[in-house]
Amino acid sequence: MSEIAAELSLSDGRKIRFGSDEENTDYIPQNISFDTSNPGGFGSASVTLPRPENLYADDAKLFSGLRLYGEGNVTIYDGFVIGVPQVGANEIELQLSGWVTVLDRIETFRQIFVDRDLSRWTAASRAWRLMLMGLGFSSVADAATETDVASALPALTFTVVANAPYPLVEAWYDAGAGNEIESFYRDYTSLALSTYEGAFSVASDDAGTAIIDDADLMVGTNSAGASTWTPSTPKRWGRIRFGLSGTVGSKDQSMTLRRLQVFGNHGLTKRGTAPDQGYYASDIVGHAISQAPSLNYSTDSVETTSFVIPHLTFVDDTSLRSVIEQVSSLGGNQNVPNDWGVYEDKEFYWRSPGTYGRVWHVRRDEVATSSSDGPDADRRVAGVKINYSDGSGTSLSVGPPGSNADYETTELLDSDPDNPAFRIPGAFKSESVGITSQQGAINIGVMILNERNGLGWRGSIEVQGEATDANGNTYPAALIRSGDQIVISDADDPTPRTIVSTSYDHSSLTCTASIGAAPDSLESLLNQLAAVTDLVAT
Repeated sequence: MSEIAAELSLSDGRKIRFGSDEENTDYIPQNISFDTSNPGGFGSASVTLPRPENLYADDAKLFSGLRLYGEGNVTIYDGFVIGVPQVGANEIELQLSGWVTVLDRIETFRQIFVDRDLSRWTAASRAWRLMLMGLGFSSVADAATETDVASALPALTFTVVANAPYPLVEAWYDAGAGNEIESFYRDYTSLALSTYEGAFSVASDDAGTAIIDDADLMVGTNSAGASTWTPSTPKRWGRIRFGLSGTVGSKDQSMTLRRLQVFGNHGLTKRGTAPDQGYYASDIVGHAISQAPSLNYSTDSVETTSFVIPHLTFVDDTSLRSVIEQVSSLGGNQNVPNDWGVYEDKEFYWRSPGTYGRVWHVRRDEVATSSSDGPDADRRVAGVKINYSDGSGTSLSVGPPGSNADYETTELLDSDPDNPAFRIPGAFKSESVGITSQQGAINIGVMILNERNGLGWRGSIEVQGEATDANGNTYPAALIRSGDQIVISDADDPTPRTIVSTSYDHSSLTCTASIGAAPDSLESLLNQLAAVTDLVAT
């Protein structure tokens, strides 16, 4: 397949084909080049065209789709036009971007998937306090965020002080503009007399407009319980109250809420069992992609995961790319970050490395030229220490033995004698993440160990002309892409190497493939993570 044709899909529905077999020489594409990457899929591309009359560089051509294809209608590249500069007296260049960049352009995504961050429960508004005082309540106190002594769990505590007349203690939660609360989970203990009551509500604003109260009140001396409340109508604001209509006796009275969770109104199915409910990473990925009408996905392209994410929120405007990056940084079924991007047919994929794509076989004595950067010591670590929060603001840590962590485990130690970093005692990587549990922090640490120590070779392979797949079929080098694997059959070490990026130039029929991993790829994801979540096996 030495020839590549192009099909331009205009916004008015017309399709214009360019190929070497066209009678009109104005329709023969030249200077074709493109790249792929992981993550990302198809990246940038450029095609030069003798300037046909109906392709003047006007805004109408921008965002038009363009597909490059070869023999058998096999897609070589799929993207859209982002620029049409004139490059010669009678030539224009179509500058292209892969469809994955749609995720960058949609920047206003907001969603509460599930929130366990107690710091988001704040004081009642001034308008609401004045209204309550007008009803006869002498004071409206604020709940306290702390660690429950009995269970060592993060908690909200509501306390009315002795001898106070008509007291009330409240906490309010704002899901953020555009978000709504679907349900709450609460685990409570009460040291109050049976005349006291505690309850949840939802409202349209912090002044209590269209408020809906929970009929399942938490009352009783030394009582305890756990339940989920789903209001009849989802609303933006949540409220918790504790108090009584009367005067407090000679002792303080209190109610403590543990394992407090807010579930957003997004339509996803809860996974796991309370109090460890949340959502599959694959469900969240699918939900995010459904917000991009230009893209599609399937159960085959988005790998179903089997762990539950019990804390993930996007309160402020967020790009869809950031959502995918944050979920991907939690790891897939192999406990390493999943590969993701967009290739042909605008189909988004999110898959474990090595579970998709082709395995290419090339020979140095035929079409391949390789270069090796050698083993990469900078990425190797002997162990990982994770600093995290339990949701109440308490700082905790897990790590390998000798890391001075609050909890130490050999799960976070790589004692493989073939790992050169293990030869340096205490060569531990330290990372700080957001809200999670002890086991969630361990899972994150294991993922970092796998990612950093799993790749020992970095370099590039240049393939000219053709390559052979695992079944012995020969294809043009233009079909080699990121996410595939490549084997140099006549090398001393014929281990399949994962391709992380490619650059193809059609004038020389050459694909240059980068092998290994981009430096600090996982760390860059973790730095973007507002709150790393717990991974709970189901």
